[in-house]
Amino acid sequence: MTIEVVTQDGAKVKDLAVDEVTLPGVLGELSILPGHKPMIIALGIGPMVLRGPFGERWFSLSGGFVEVLGDQVRVLSETCEAAEEVDGDRAKAHLEEVTTRMASMHPGMGEAWKAAEASLKKAETRLRVAATRSASTLH
Repeated sequence: MTIEVVTQDGAKVKDLAVDEVTLPGVLGELSILPGHKPMIIALGIGPMVLRGPFGERWFSLSGGFVEVLGDQVRVLSETCEAAEEVDGDRAKAHLEEVTTRMASMHPGMGEAWKAAEASLKKAETRLRVAATRSASTLH
């Protein structure tokens, strides 16, 4: 099967042959294998892992949708960063900043709390994906 990943900045992955795609669905992690039934699913914040003849390739995703139709997987996401694009130091600094900010907040703060939680999850995901850099060997 092939995958295409598109963000507002353009195509991040285009027609890449893969054996498995693991994505962060809003209700939990999901994996797609060849022959999967057609579907459209909302995505949350988390890592996307592509597996194929090249090994594993990790990306940090934040929201969007995945469409599976035949052997074509299309991901539309707000952001998508490959492991090698993630600045680990910047992600770590952002995580510390968000953690400090959240220490003076509480869930009753509504949208501000939800935005802080999303920022925290994005930073944690970026650090997790950056840690896989040595395993990413797509040519």
